Amino acid sequence: MKLKLTFLFALLLTVNNYAQEKCGYAGFMQEKLQDPDFRTQYEAQQAAFEKEYERLLANPEELLQTIIIPVAVHFPQANESNRECLEELARDQIRILNEDFAGTNKDIEDWEDAKKEYPGVKIGTLDVKFVLSTRNHPSGVDPDIVEGGPAVTIGNSVRDTDSRWAGYQNFVIKPIDGGVLGYSPLGGSPNRGASVVMNTFAFGSSNSGCPNYTAQRPYNLGRTVTHELGHFYNLNHTWGNGGCNSDDRVEDTPNISGPSFGCRRPGSINMCGNKSLTTNYMDYVDDRCMFMFTEGQAARMKAYINTIKDQWKTDVLSADSFAVNDVFSVYPNPANDEINISLISNVVKEASFEVYDIIGKTILTGDLSIDNNIKSRKIDTSELTNGVYLLKINSGNLTATKKIVVKH
Repeated sequence: MKLKLTFLFALLLTVNNYAQEKCGYAGFMQEKLQDPDFRTQYEAQQAAFEKEYERLLANPEELLQTIIIPVAVHFPQANESNRECLEELARDQIRILNEDFAGTNKDIEDWEDAKKEYPGVKIGTLDVKFVLSTRNHPSGVDPDIVEGGPAVTIGNSVRDTDSRWAGYQNFVIKPIDGGVLGYSPLGGSPNRGASVVMNTFAFGSSNSGCPNYTAQRPYNLGRTVTHELGHFYNLNHTWGNGGCNSDDRVEDTPNISGPSFGCRRPGSINMCGNKSLTTNYMDYVDDRCMFMFTEGQAARMKAYINTIKDQWKTDVLSADSFAVNDVFSVYPNPANDEINISLISNVVKEASFEVYDIIGKTILTGDLSIDNNIKSRKIDTSELTNGVYLLKINSGNLTATKKIVVKH
């Protein structure tokens, strides 16, 4: 399938003329697409994505198995003396990403009040887990990261696209001119060592921080990184390339002409005859007002992650990173009156489970029984209403979350 060139040309012609440009992805892509090699790979990857996207749309009940994404975080202008707090800052941001993409963030419950303004729009989630890499670090890049320690590089020359870090989900944290909060390729390529690039004051939350690397209001909840990672997984802004005749190619986001700023009440901004979805991660609202992806956006990201999932390395994560996810299975899914969860592992000694609905309300809890190293449990779902639920497995400090569907 050929790439839809009208979209590519629109991207090349986009002019960022908003008074407060927060995200620099469009200008970054304009520059990158001038490189014939980059453009050739971009078009091929987009063509593969379009095929996968159509396949998923034709099979809406197909769910991704958990995909573990190895992460490396780079602070090229920081000081090694601040390593401890920079590593904690990286962990804090990864925690936020895991919550935001799984839809387990605490403020997701605000959708209950907001959704009446957006009939037909539903929360979308992804079954992915971001994990800091701890093994087989690239040699000669940063002598201060050690085997078993997190892939956090400090004071080195890691570039925005760096082949030495191919196979990782890279984040580069550095000052960006013009006050831009961050930028990312639209549809990133881990096998090229592509990065999401963030400004020093828009990474992590107010719960963490270091000298010269502290999240500042109103960008102090880590949501700008969620926004930029959305671009990496092929999401445009909710207004597309601007104007009422351009959209984001996602059916369930209202068609609007431009971004919203600040913190606006849901349904209070009208553009192109529609209410702007001011709760969405792909808008420009403040961190405290963005808290959800839509089902359509999640489907688009699923298709893109499926397209590139073989580009991520698997030998850079510790066994603990896989201890729960590799052996955690759920069947049947979709479920009718009963669902089975099983966990077979010599590493995990004890485990418990929680089932909660899409807004975070706990529905069921319990322990996994142990019988000859097989941990399994049948869950009665006959009393649950039809819909999507999240099943969370807890084992020590390890967690894994899967989406389950109940369909009577």
